[in-house]
Amino acid sequence: MTTQGGEQMMTVLKRLLLIVVLLVPLAITFFGLQVQTVHVHAQQAMPSGSCNDTVSDDAQLFGNRIVDVVNQAKAVNDSLQADTRVVTVSQNTLAGSSLRDYYYYIQSKCPTWGGSNFVVLVLAKGHEPFLHLGSQFSGKMTAADFQQMVLSIRSEFDSGNYAQATIDLLKQVQKKLSPDYTWIWVTLAVLVVLVAGAVLAVILLRRRRAIAVATNAQEQAIRAKQAAVDASSSLSNKIEELSPRIEVLLALIPAVTATQLRGLFETAKEKASTVQERLGNLLSNPDTNPDSKSLQPAYYAQMQRLYQEVYNEAQEPQYLLHAVETAVQRLERNPQEQIDFHQLTTPGLQQEHPRISRPGYSSESTWQGR
Repeated sequence: MTTQGGEQMMTVLKRLLLIVVLLVPLAITFFGLQVQTVHVHAQQAMPSGSCNDTVSDDAQLFGNRIVDVVNQAKAVNDSLQADTRVVTVSQNTLAGSSLRDYYYYIQSKCPTWGGSNFVVLVLAKGHEPFLHLGSQFSGKMTAADFQQMVLSIRSEFDSGNYAQATIDLLKQVQKKLSPDYTWIWVTLAVLVVLVAGAVLAVILLRRRRAIAVATNAQEQAIRAKQAAVDASSSLSNKIEELSPRIEVLLALIPAVTATQLRGLFETAKEKASTVQERLGNLLSNPDTNPDSKSLQPAYYAQMQRLYQEVYNEAQEPQYLLHAVETAVQRLERNPQEQIDFHQLTTPGLQQEHPRISRPGYSSESTWQGR
């Protein structure tokens, strides 16, 4: 019994050893196949292009419009100073993984794709597009913003127009990430309005000031004209009043007195006629009529000067007529009175007589152009 038991044990051990010898090669072969499978899957997971490609259309979603997608990606780069990449991946390559995981896997193979200025868009049929933004842009757009962009072009994805959908999506991303210069334009617009308002205000103030100066100058010229006209009318009235009285006196007074009285009166009339002729020339000339047109202050000042000269010139015949009137009054009381006409026309005596003044000013005021 003991001998038979030992032989059976030896037989079992030999069989176990044979099984172990057979299982070891099978195990080695199995693990080798697993390593090859993982290696093949890793090769399939990488985009067919290189890390330097702007667009890697592994899933063939863009067809003959891949150039348009590349151009739009470059437009994003030029606008944002970014490095934009677009990758498509097939369902087989994903093998159940998410687009986010696929991006991180690519990033592990292309480390530069994690740069701060990178914009990476990953697409696959049946999956929501995935967008990675580098730190330079990540604060300018939220996941909700991207979802809203995708919803706005959902119909293009559903119809299989992936090239156009990708282009439109990149355009929206570009617009969202573009620097917001609205505040600059608003500030500039406000500044322009303020500057324009200030310039307009200055122009209006200057215009109002110019109008006020011109109006004042015109008023001065009109007053000067009226003063000259009044002085001329006063001369005419005085001559008309004295003429018949003198004609009567000439027959009553001595010949010497009559000659002196007539001479003084004729001198006054001649000088008054000169004043009236000069005033008539001014009044008949449209260029010297301050009421007829709007002119520069300098022109009104010139008119004022001309009318003031007429006014000043009218003072002499006015003084002479006053002397004549004084003589007439004395002779009417006593036709035989000896009149000293020289004394009547001396400057000292004439200064006692009232002078012609502007309307609204006392006769004692000396009228000078301002």
